[in-house]
Amino acid sequence: MPKWGIRKRILLLALLPAITIALLLALFFVHTKLSSIDQHFVERGNSLSRQLAVASEYGITEAQREQLIVLANATLEEADVRSLIIFDRYHRALVQAGPKTLLTPHLEELSTRVQIHKRGDETSLFIAPVDNQRTVTQPLELAATTPANTLEKPLGWIALELSHTHATIEKYHTLLTTLLLLAIGIVINWLIALHITGGVVNPLEKITQAVTAIREGKLDTRVYTQGGEELQVLESGVNSMAESLSRAYDEMQHNIDQATEDLRETLETIEIQNIELDIARKEALEASRIKSEFLANMSHEIRTPLNGILGFTNLLLKGHLNSQQKDHLTTIKKSSEILLTIINDILDFSKIEAGKLVLDRSPLKLREIIEDVMVMLAPAAHHKNLDLAALVYNDVPNNLMGDALRIKQIITNLVNNAIKFTQTGEVTTRVMMEDMESDGKHLTLRINVTDTGVGLSRVQQQSLFNAFAQADTTTSRQYGGTGLGLVISKRLVEEMGGEIGLESELGKGSSFWFTFKTELAASVSHESSLPQFNGEKVIYLESQTTTGMVVKHLLEQMNLSVTQVESPVELVKKIIYAQTSHQGYELAIIGLSRHMMNSNQYRISLRELEANRDCRTLLLTPTLDDMNQPLLEICSGHLTKPIQQQRLGEMLVRLLRHHPPAGQLQISTYPGAGEQPRRASNEPTILAVDDNEANLKLVEALLSGMHIKVHTATNGFEALTKAKLMQYDLIFMDVQMPGMDGTEATERIRACGTGSYQTPIVALTAHALAEEEKNLLRKGFDDYLTKPVSEQQLQDVIAHRTGFRPTLQLPAPALDQAVTPMRPSRTHRLDRCIDITECIQLAAGKADLAEELFTMLLEHLPLDLNAIRQHYHEKDLEALLMRVHKLHGATRYCGVPDLRQAAEAMEVALKQQSDLSKPVTNLIAAIEQVLRWTDENDWRTQMRSTIKPDQSSTANATT
Repeated sequence: MPKWGIRKRILLLALLPAITIALLLALFFVHTKLSSIDQHFVERGNSLSRQLAVASEYGITEAQREQLIVLANATLEEADVRSLIIFDRYHRALVQAGPKTLLTPHLEELSTRVQIHKRGDETSLFIAPVDNQRTVTQPLELAATTPANTLEKPLGWIALELSHTHATIEKYHTLLTTLLLLAIGIVINWLIALHITGGVVNPLEKITQAVTAIREGKLDTRVYTQGGEELQVLESGVNSMAESLSRAYDEMQHNIDQATEDLRETLETIEIQNIELDIARKEALEASRIKSEFLANMSHEIRTPLNGILGFTNLLLKGHLNSQQKDHLTTIKKSSEILLTIINDILDFSKIEAGKLVLDRSPLKLREIIEDVMVMLAPAAHHKNLDLAALVYNDVPNNLMGDALRIKQIITNLVNNAIKFTQTGEVTTRVMMEDMESDGKHLTLRINVTDTGVGLSRVQQQSLFNAFAQADTTTSRQYGGTGLGLVISKRLVEEMGGEIGLESELGKGSSFWFTFKTELAASVSHESSLPQFNGEKVIYLESQTTTGMVVKHLLEQMNLSVTQVESPVELVKKIIYAQTSHQGYELAIIGLSRHMMNSNQYRISLRELEANRDCRTLLLTPTLDDMNQPLLEICSGHLTKPIQQQRLGEMLVRLLRHHPPAGQLQISTYPGAGEQPRRASNEPTILAVDDNEANLKLVEALLSGMHIKVHTATNGFEALTKAKLMQYDLIFMDVQMPGMDGTEATERIRACGTGSYQTPIVALTAHALAEEEKNLLRKGFDDYLTKPVSEQQLQDVIAHRTGFRPTLQLPAPALDQAVTPMRPSRTHRLDRCIDITECIQLAAGKADLAEELFTMLLEHLPLDLNAIRQHYHEKDLEALLMRVHKLHGATRYCGVPDLRQAAEAMEVALKQQSDLSKPVTNLIAAIEQVLRWTDENDWRTQMRSTIKPDQSSTANATT
């Protein structure tokens, strides 16, 4: 309606009220008329039925049936009367005139003295009682005092059925008449409204045509409508506007001519300025080239010594050191890494300012990137007792396209800042879906990094994303840095098509967020690699709320039934109660913070679960400097926070399915696309070339530690000579060397090459600019490594170029732990494992004899355990029966109820030749439980301290 024209609005105002009033009056008239017809019909039926009741009283009393028939036939002559039935007092039909009634009177309707009206679809039935005139005409005083149930029963009833036909016809006639009158009134109103509209709209159309002509440039147009007073005012305004526009056009034309002349003069000035700007541009390009060369040289000069510092520090950390030496080396390593970070920030900022930053676009797995950042920064967070956790929402896909290195750089920067400025509490990273386009492939993700640190004021927030700016710029500031991290992150986010911002309040922490646009990668699998279980019951205790939420979510994703508890006491109680009801938990997961590692309460709880309740436990701890922790020796499994999805899945497979995940220990190699590695199993021979003695020693030490044959050269001439004398499997070539640099040496080695095999040459350079890598690859190098070089980088390149995977020196405990089968948890109630009092009772109350008998049992249990397993595996039932019978006899003299019961059940099963799988499993578990209990408890002291048998309630040791 807001877009309607004047014509429609006038027609609406003219027609709507009149039509509304006419409709209301018509409705009122029709309703009143139809109600009157219905009321008249009912009154006529009631009146006619009453008259018939009075007229038929004599005929019913005197049994004059002929008279009643005459009366009935006469009644049928009346309009709308369809049928008539006269009943006597016994409900018998005396007379029936007309067709059968459509509405049949019921017995209860023929038993009342009240007149009844029943309405049907086509007819209405009127029932009136035929009263005895004597009863009706009795005195009013007697009628008032006579009870209703003592009045005489009516002589009979009249059932009169009237048709609705005439009434319905009359109703239709009323409706048609009303509609006809309503239509005539609307048509007359429409004609009047059209006439009024024409008198208003036609002049307006003339004015509109005139305005259109003026807009098209016909400024001599004038309008004359001869309309009403208001239209004449509008007509005068349009004409005045046309005159004003004509004068303004003439003035504008004059100004254009003047401006054209001024522009000619300005163009001459601009041409001179362009010449000057071109000269300035050339000077700026030269300055930029000099700056790039300076940055490249600075990178080389700083990274070269850093390579030696970091490399030899890592080598020293692998040796045998005392705590002070290890602490000093760790400090050197951290300081070097900080210096390397500063250099990288400066180089990144330089590339961004020069517009040379190019983002990669390749498949990536976002969850793995988040987990890598969390694991890398976990030691710093755990050192401050912070809870570091990452929440990746379910709707966030894992298979994406983008620059994995830059995304990781942004997240690392934000999380590292959050850890730096947070003293207590937590640092949480959340990854969520911001938006998805209609094609289902392009999407926008949002990553939030929230901390509970010092927070930022509004003034600090305004300058935070400026280059070289920091929240605290005073000389007494607590936190250092270059101030480039956030500005680099901001520019990277903008290159990805996203935004970055923060929400912070001083003293209440900060929340940094950024968004970036990406799309789904078809080449990366989007299916989850998590194992799926069958609803096994797991109980979980976590001291850190956010980590607890993350781990519980991961467990539920793997189809595990998780019960979360708040304290160690509640944990133990629930496990005991569940085992009592034979619905025990398959695994207990316990998450600790740093200050809980020496907790005696947790040590007692873990010992109770593992030793006494035979329940497997998985310990989640922060990063530990010392792995020789008492709690780690008790638990069945151990993971370091923050929890990685893949590691958690592998650990749960081992603890719940009782075997290591398939392919866990396999190490694969990956030759380059289209390349055939020369060696696959033999150790390669590698040539390392570097003019810096420290770097050359470092590469030689790293390669020798991988059991690889390595030759060295200190310049390009020496490298060329050695390459001519021997064909190497791989050459690591420094680029910048005096005399013959690495590029020239590579070209000459390529020129001297013979045969179909070409030696791979990998550039080792301290230059970290993006164009450096392209130049080196274009000049003949096969690969490119930036100093400082890590041991892992060397391993990957060697595997890629030679097909030889250097041996990974994994700690022996971790390797053993990964392949050792795990015994399942006991899910039913445990009987008493060791009963010290019973031992003494069975030894006639002599503690020394009880100790001797129990010692003899323990000495034979390992042998019995191995023999039972061997006989059962070899199906030697006779030998198995003899061994079990002997063990059963020994248990009769010692207080080992659980073992005694298991041995007896096994012996019975052997004698009855029934299924042995369950009895032998229970027997082996009972033997292991006894051995485990005796290892964890000082049973000799308990036995010697138990003096009297009646003190068993205080000296009883059960599980």
